[in-house]
Amino acid sequence: MNQSIINEYTREVRVASYEVGAQRLLKLSVLMRMCQETSEQHVALVGLSYEKLYEDGMVFLLITNRAKIKRMPVHNEKITIKTHPRGVNGAQFYRDFILYSGDEKIIEVMQTSVIADPVTHKVMRPKKFLDYGIFSGEKVAPENRMVKITVPDDLPLVGERPIYYSDLDYNRHLNNTIYGDILTDFLPDGAQGSQYAQVQINYVNESAQGDVLKIYAAKENGQVLMQGVHNRGCGFTASATLVPKK
Repeated sequence: MNQSIINEYTREVRVASYEVGAQRLLKLSVLMRMCQETSEQHVALVGLSYEKLYEDGMVFLLITNRAKIKRMPVHNEKITIKTHPRGVNGAQFYRDFILYSGDEKIIEVMQTSVIADPVTHKVMRPKKFLDYGIFSGEKVAPENRMVKITVPDDLPLVGERPIYYSDLDYNRHLNNTIYGDILTDFLPDGAQGSQYAQVQINYVNESAQGDVLKIYAAKENGQVLMQGVHNRGCGFTASATLVPKK
C-alpha cells in the first residue's frame, strides 16, 4: 500500500448554502463535520471503516477538538482539507487537519480521540488499533500535546439544552459536531454573532437522548469559558477566543 496515502489524506469540498450561518460564514459545527468526514474517509481508504472497526470490537470516541481560525470560509468557496495522524500520547490518538483556500492556510484543527468498546464505551489501549500496522504509534512531543480546559465553579447559568434523538450519532450519543452549535447558541454577554479566533472543546462525559445539559458560561477579555452539565456530571467544557467586533 502507498505509504503517502496512509500518512496524509486530502479532499476538496465546496461550502454549500446550508452550511453557512447568519454571518454568511461556515458554521463551527460544519467545520467539525468536515473534519469528521475527512478522517472517516482516510481510515476507510486503508480498509478501516467504522463498520470494519466495529466488527473488530472497537470504535473511536473524540476527546478534544481544537481549532485555530484565521478566517471562516464563505458560501460557495472551494476548500482543500489535508489530514494526517500525529501520533499517540497515553491512550489518546492525535490527528491534524489543515484547511486551505487556494494557497491560503485558513484553519488548523487538532483532534484527540481514544478507541473504546462499541457497547460499553470502555477505553482500550492504543495497541489494539496500532496492531493493524497501518498507522504509526509515534509519541506526540510534549510541546504539541493538548492542554485540558479548566473552568471556574461559579460560571453563571445561561440556559439548558435537551438532547434529542436527532442529535445522536452512530455511537448513540450526542454527536461531537453539535457541540459547535451549542457553543454558538449559548455565547453569553452580547457575544452572539462573534467570530472565533480559537476554539477548544473537551468531551468529558457522553450525553444521551433525554439528557438535559445545563449550560454555564461567561465572557471576559474576549474569551468565553463554558461548561455543560447533566445529571451524571460534566458533559463538556469549552473555551473560545473571539474576534473583536468592529
